[in-house]
Amino acid sequence: MKDWRGWFVLLLPLLAACSSSNPYLVTTENCFCEEFTYRDERANFTVEVKATYEVHERVTSVVELKFGNGGKDTLDLRQGFIKGTAKNVRYQFNDRFQPLPHVVVPPGTSYTMVMQGSDTELVAEPWHKIAGEQVTIELRGLQMGSKPVNPVVITMIPRNPKFGT
Repeated sequence: MKDWRGWFVLLLPLLAACSSSNPYLVTTENCFCEEFTYRDERANFTVEVKATYEVHERVTSVVELKFGNGGKDTLDLRQGFIKGTAKNVRYQFNDRFQPLPHVVVPPGTSYTMVMQGSDTELVAEPWHKIAGEQVTIELRGLQMGSKPVNPVVITMIPRNPKFGT
């Protein structure tokens, strides 16, 4: 009887690695891709985006943003704000600007931030919120050196495994 417990303990990390998360597809610039890189050629910086979600009792999403500085000046996030707007899922800070971390990104380096949020509303069937969902991430107030850069807007839709899309 004890033999199965040893195997279970050995398999536990493997089972934990098998995530039930699903990707968002970035639709900005007609990409429909799981990973997207926004490029600001004028200011010479990038924002790499990827996001996933899980559905259990509620929808929980994770968005990763990687700011890359290819310029000669410092990319400044200290005066920046981020707003996430979800069409169906009610996140705590939905459709409200929040300050970005007090970070500067020197030339030739990058900074990664991860945001996680869960639906504040419990419903009988949380998968219904995924149908027709759309999330828009908006970044404002970034600066390259002392010059403001254009706002960044990225739109995503969830890939729904229940519909095969």
